[in-house]
Amino acid sequence: MAFLDIHPLAAGHVQIIPKDHYRFVWDVPNVGAYFEVARKIAKALQKVFRQDIIRSQIFGEQIFHAHIWVWPNLDIEGDEQEFELIAEKIQDALQFGK
Repeated sequence: MAFLDIHPLAAGHVQIIPKDHYRFVWDVPNVGAYFEVARKIAKALQKVFRQDIIRSQIFGEQIFHAHIWVWPNLDIEGDEQEFELIAEKIQDALQFGK
């Protein structure tokens, strides 16, 4: 599953988590498929934000559930309405390969 973070580091900050609970990313079965999802979302962020650099983080101390963060290398702040529009653009890029 993937969703915009409620405390974003930048506009477009996405959390990617497995549906089942695993404490650490390294405990996720078929971790390659999990990282493939992260790659697809990172590529969508590149298109939506027109950025080559997409940052990522796997830290695991602040949330006790396996998660990967990806976000564009931008300092963009916005309100809830702007973030909803960003979410729609990311979904479009994922679904239609734009």
